[in-house]
Amino acid sequence: MGSASASPPWIAILAIASALFLGKANLLVTLFFWMAPLLIMWSMYSILKEYSLNSFLRVGASLSYALSPVALASISSGRLGSMVTLIIGPQIVRYLLRIRKVEKVSWQFIFALSLLIGVLAAFSMQAFIAVALIYVIGGIFDVIDNRKNSNPRLMRNRLTRRFVLIATPLLLCFPWSFQLLSHPGRLLLEPGLSIAGGGSALAWLANPGGVGSIPWWAMSPAPIILLVALFSSTRARLFAEVGVIFLLVASFAGALAFPSHGDSVGEPLWVGSFLTFASISAVLAGVVILDGLRNKLASTGFHFRHILAGLVVASTLMYAGTAVTWTLTTGANSPVRANQESVLPPFLALNPGVKTLVIRAAEGVNSQTLNFYISRGSDARLGDPDTAPTSPLAIDLAVRQIVDGSGLASSKVLSAYGIKYVFMKNPIDKQFVHAIDGLGGFVRNSATDAGIVWRVDGVSERLVFTSASGKSTGILADPKGTRTFSPGAGILSLAENFDASWEIIQDGKKLPKKQNEYGLPEFAVTNVGEFSLTHDGTARRGMLALQSLIVMGVVVMATPARRRRSEMSVEELT
Repeated sequence: MGSASASPPWIAILAIASALFLGKANLLVTLFFWMAPLLIMWSMYSILKEYSLNSFLRVGASLSYALSPVALASISSGRLGSMVTLIIGPQIVRYLLRIRKVEKVSWQFIFALSLLIGVLAAFSMQAFIAVALIYVIGGIFDVIDNRKNSNPRLMRNRLTRRFVLIATPLLLCFPWSFQLLSHPGRLLLEPGLSIAGGGSALAWLANPGGVGSIPWWAMSPAPIILLVALFSSTRARLFAEVGVIFLLVASFAGALAFPSHGDSVGEPLWVGSFLTFASISAVLAGVVILDGLRNKLASTGFHFRHILAGLVVASTLMYAGTAVTWTLTTGANSPVRANQESVLPPFLALNPGVKTLVIRAAEGVNSQTLNFYISRGSDARLGDPDTAPTSPLAIDLAVRQIVDGSGLASSKVLSAYGIKYVFMKNPIDKQFVHAIDGLGGFVRNSATDAGIVWRVDGVSERLVFTSASGKSTGILADPKGTRTFSPGAGILSLAENFDASWEIIQDGKKLPKKQNEYGLPEFAVTNVGEFSLTHDGTARRGMLALQSLIVMGVVVMATPARRRRSEMSVEELT
């Protein structure tokens, strides 16, 4: 129905990256999914060099990270935000450990880290919240330290730098991030289609759950490692404390449900980004514990350390074997696949821009539960779910009345919104089909193995002219705008969500605009003649220009500055 929502920045990042493949974004996404396990493993391996010189231990730990429940579920269900978090997350942790004394870090490093976190926030605001949580915890410790050793100047310096680290990524994602602040629940949502997670119980097992995730009995070793590391006297305890905090946060968030763009009913939250940082903490804690442990255990008598070490190693090996077996068997039938068929029949996609109401049974529940969405001549594309508007109440009511057989005026409502066809995809309950056939205003066009198509009676064009006598006539209109002719005085109705940027200009003047009974924009035409329908994007372009300036400013601050002449040697100057 048209959307004025700001597009998330990750769409622009993918568009820029697809230039490497001559603009083939689908090829970029396909290669990313194929390479994701290796990239996840490489990212973890690169930071483990700082914790162990044992290459076998580093490779094993990196492999266990790539086989973690959150990694397998993210790849299987197409969770783009969590996959990016799995890759960038270890690098974020590496740099976060360097700013424990944040006042000693240069501003160049602060802005470089903010730029990296900004990229992460563009794909997953949930991951940004996880990083911001670490900053807040660090700020609390700064306040406690300042109370013991009062130093107002040092305190201001620390808090200023931490504030910049939190605020800069939000500014980099402007205006999308500020729009999310008006709907705080959406800050926790994953990009793309709203697919339910597994709930808080599975989150305690470091398993996000949901479609494409491993079963609960394939228990991850992460909770066991974190529990063991809590009793360690090494720095593994610090990682364990952070990991347990993220398990708690994930468990709490997993019990929440928020509706995403275009949805009226919320699904249990996917907490993959929170569990990613818990998994990273578990891997780092495990490496710190196991590094050099063999020599230590060999030089001491048998005690509880031998039992705990054996428990960690045994649980890791058992999980790795179970995860690989599941991935090659049951897990191969994942929601993400290369040969997925189209939802819409081919003949409905011949005319781009034609609206079709698609009704299908909800997967994973009983056949009496239905989902619907409005297509414009094609299936949903990358980024569409993140900008989809909330369905108008009139359409929600019309769809309910269609399937229960009481919608005598439903065809009038759908035609007012420019919906020309109704497509009910198989498999579907026959009683719903009989209900639509029994209603007036719907003419069955076809019935195939894919489903059944009905044509909606009435004028279902995007732009409709209604004369003073009440006769309605459809006017051909381009999806972005149009320039056409008005046959006389009357009302022009546009089948798009009402937005202040829609304008019709005739004889050099803007026509008066108001909302009709369905909440759609309509314009009063008084003269015969040519007119132009446009959508004024001045404000949007201004916000994008401001975002570009912010990005360029942060990039300049993050890049090395030219040295002063006083810093150069005599040989360089001569």
